[in-house]
Amino acid sequence: MSLMSNGGFIVSYIIPFLLKGIKLTGGLGSLIGLLLYVKQDSILYHPTIQDLPKKPRDNPKGYCSPAEYRVPFETHRIKCEDGVYIHSWLMQNKSNTNTHEQNMLPTILFFHGNAGNIGIRLPNAVQMMKHLNANILLVEYRGFGESDDAKVNEAGLKLDAEAALRFAATHTQIDPNQVFVFGRSLGGGVAFHLAHYAEQQGISLAGVMVENTFLSISKMVDALMPYVAPFKALVLRIGWDSLEIAPRLNTPILYLAGEADELVPPSHMRGLYDASTKSRLRVWHGIKGGSHNESWVQGGAEYWLAMRMFIEKALAVSASCSKSVGHGSGFEVDALNGQPVESSIPVMKSGLVGMLSEAFSGSNGKSAKKVT
Repeated sequence: MSLMSNGGFIVSYIIPFLLKGIKLTGGLGSLIGLLLYVKQDSILYHPTIQDLPKKPRDNPKGYCSPAEYRVPFETHRIKCEDGVYIHSWLMQNKSNTNTHEQNMLPTILFFHGNAGNIGIRLPNAVQMMKHLNANILLVEYRGFGESDDAKVNEAGLKLDAEAALRFAATHTQIDPNQVFVFGRSLGGGVAFHLAHYAEQQGISLAGVMVENTFLSISKMVDALMPYVAPFKALVLRIGWDSLEIAPRLNTPILYLAGEADELVPPSHMRGLYDASTKSRLRVWHGIKGGSHNESWVQGGAEYWLAMRMFIEKALAVSASCSKSVGHGSGFEVDALNGQPVESSIPVMKSGLVGMLSEAFSGSNGKSAKKVT
């Protein structure tokens, strides 16, 4: 039975229970619990946020298309298992003139955070392509950007990721043995799911790179909404439980951790790293002064070096099929102390009031920091 679709159940049981809680506890925890139950998908997923457009083509100059960077690319609409089509850009690194060498480059599936379209990730993706000498598949979740306007939820995003991996595994210009997954914030949860899915399905995946992601949504509720914690079992429907997946993965994993993350407690990344004892290769890279969305800029040259080293080691592990390399241990690379810069990625409000405001306003706030 779907609690959300059964209005009678909500009216008869859930709301009276929460109203009773309001009388007993002074109201704050129960009221927030009620809002969370009704609006939790809207609180987490923001296809539009602040004053940014929904579709990449409407973005400010420099955030509309890879063509603005003179990057060869293909636009694809990838069909998911449930019939939904998602939008993606395959950015092709053609710095090598030899076609065979181009086809032998790593390809990174880029899963973005919870807010905004893939266009605003272009500066990051272009730098990633150049620094790592790789192809980049920028994936846009359902309901976001140019993807089908389908309901945005955890189950749907998992189907999006699975479809993107199947697409990469069958594309003629992608080496299926050199496919990596990168996920920032919410994208880290997507990446963990996809790594688990790939292992279950026997699909080749060379490695996972996650940046400033969380243990689970439940643990994030504890951090951001402590008044809701007593009601979690009743109201929380979203999982994204990476802590449950991490100990099961054999896949190599790189943890890119901003030490000044203002949204996700840094202990979440450390907890995932510590849990990844089964991984053939696990690597920790701390970013001094790294904030939630800007760590890729603030990390300086050492950020890209850590990713390059990981890709090389992960491919070596895969090639040798050795289960002893990196098992149960990792190595750390000290990051450069980069200077803060203006973000090209929308900043999700970390306070509960701000998050609820975004959810109820349809993410059309007027106080946004403009993209430059």
